[in-house]
Amino acid sequence: MTLKYKIKEQDFLDFQLFNASKSERINKQKKKGWILMTVGSVLAAFYFYLNQNIALTLYLGLIAITSGFFYPKYFKWSHKKQYKTFIHENYSKRFGQMETIEIKEDSIFSKDKAGELKIYISEIEKIDETQNHFFLKISTGLSLIIPKNEINNSNELRQKFKSMGLTLNNETNWK
Repeated sequence: MTLKYKIKEQDFLDFQLFNASKSERINKQKKKGWILMTVGSVLAAFYFYLNQNIALTLYLGLIAITSGFFYPKYFKWSHKKQYKTFIHENYSKRFGQMETIEIKEDSIFSKDKAGELKIYISEIEKIDETQNHFFLKISTGLSLIIPKNEINNSNELRQKFKSMGLTLNNETNWK
């Protein structure tokens, strides 16, 4: 089975955001920041309340409520912005370039503008399927991004992976 497709900036961004959403370290960082910001504001508001400084008490109380509700959205927005900058700086020369993947029974052969790569099936750690992509994680830390909108039949690819004994993690509800 041979696939030819082009990678876009959004494909790289989706890959980075997907990995970040599954990262225990990043999720802990988000939770820690959320708690520190909210609890810190509450404690500071309480301190100023005890000192009868109503203006700062109300101000910090408002900050505590706002951070309690909106910190997770801010965290996601901030990380998305950082990933966009990183992707543009490091991968912009790959945007729109034709990539070819040939899937054989024992290996996957990948070819792009920079060169060629042969990946043994036994080295594929996992395949995550999202609504728009297949993300293949290789044991060396490398990953392949296959955008579904660039291939003719994603069902055929899914069946090919299954016939090779590979397990697909269904993450189609991720976004």
